[in-house]
Amino acid sequence: MKKMLAFMSTVLAVLFMSTGPVSAEENTYDRIYMITVDRFLNNNTSNDIGVTADGDPYYPFGGDFDGVKPYLEYIKDMGFNTVMLSPVTERAEDDYLGYDVTDYGAISEAYGSPEDFNNLIGEAHELDMKVIVDMPAVATDDYTALESPVFNDVQADYYEDIGREIIDLNDADNQETYRAMVQNFIDTYDVDGISMFVNQDGLNAEEFMPEGIETYGILSTGELTSEGFDTTASEQFRAELAETYGGINQDIPEFPEDQQLIMADHWFSERFTHHAAEQNMFPGTRVQQLVNYLYAYRGPIAMTYGTEVAFNGSEYPEVHPQMDFRSDKEVIEFMENIAVVYRNHEIMQSPESETETILNEAGQYLVKYYTDDVDYLLNINNTTETQSNTLKQTAEEEGKVLSGMLIGDMIRPHEGEFIAVLDREETELYSIIDEAGFNNGYLYAAVLIFGIFAVFVWVAASRSKKARLQREQNEQNNK
Repeated sequence: MKKMLAFMSTVLAVLFMSTGPVSAEENTYDRIYMITVDRFLNNNTSNDIGVTADGDPYYPFGGDFDGVKPYLEYIKDMGFNTVMLSPVTERAEDDYLGYDVTDYGAISEAYGSPEDFNNLIGEAHELDMKVIVDMPAVATDDYTALESPVFNDVQADYYEDIGREIIDLNDADNQETYRAMVQNFIDTYDVDGISMFVNQDGLNAEEFMPEGIETYGILSTGELTSEGFDTTASEQFRAELAETYGGINQDIPEFPEDQQLIMADHWFSERFTHHAAEQNMFPGTRVQQLVNYLYAYRGPIAMTYGTEVAFNGSEYPEVHPQMDFRSDKEVIEFMENIAVVYRNHEIMQSPESETETILNEAGQYLVKYYTDDVDYLLNINNTTETQSNTLKQTAEEEGKVLSGMLIGDMIRPHEGEFIAVLDREETELYSIIDEAGFNNGYLYAAVLIFGIFAVFVWVAASRSKKARLQREQNEQNNK
């Protein structure tokens, strides 16, 4: 019997592997998971510097490089190909976020040794993941300070707490010193990028960042501008996106055309799910809708650690809680499933292809993607009602159907029109493909499975009958 079950399991596995997709491509664009190292996981208590017995949230919790490394596959499975770490250079013992810098030339002992850091980078590279490190612009004795830095509310509270000033990066001497410091860091550690929170208007990253490294600028407020970074995150866009997806029935921000970095929260902002809580919305659904929007964007995106488990908070230090890997597994599984779809299709592997907005109104957003082989249609319904949209079938779409890849909808044309119906607070991504008709492979598989099952039942029944007759014979012999 056990051999029969094992045989059936093997046959089923072979059948389904042969009828499903077998290849996978990597995403062209950065999918960044932002980690506050101290708040992720304390996996090495020997480096617990500054940790308090009562777990005071203004002080370190003990997270380290050894705590990040075991979760790289967890991060990748959710669809991320890049990790962005909070500052890793030596900092004050009572600082957990890393911007109270005491030595730009040393790795913080609270996070581990330089070897631990290199091991983390090496492990990420083994998984084809990039590592970005956020580099502070905090004035030490080697720099002159900026007179009037521009902070948002969370930053203002934090920098007031640590009592530090920002480097004036429009000063030529500061630029030279800072560039040399970053160059030494990237020469020593094989990181793939450097990020920076911008607190000064009009900066040009080319004047203070070395060449040969990807650079990411994060504007701290909507009034700031910068240039010279490989990609920049707009605070105005971030705030609009967080507000829109925190609720429903609002116009959804158009995907940027300049491939700017988009995010819904970061280390110095309120948490994304704070908006959902304020609007009495279910956080899990809000995160799922947001993630679909982010993954469908043809450009770099970033999500802060813990967003997948619906972290809340709007002020320092409550926006940096200890990571919780045990809650909201439904959202994590959802992210893992849709990540496969976005990663394995040409929608995210053809930077030169075009997009067209079909509809953007009060929570409905339909975007068409044109690629060399297959076109796609993104249908976002971020409203309180089921929505129906009628789309004219083009000449190129003759004989084709809309095949849903997230929920599984299949839409066939009717009198030259596709009628796309989507339930409230759902997103579907359609591939526009030829209608293949009935799948003979699945037919053969179904017949074979049924046949094997019939044989299994017959064998089981025969053995049962034989055993019963043997028992009856034994009873007769004992009389």
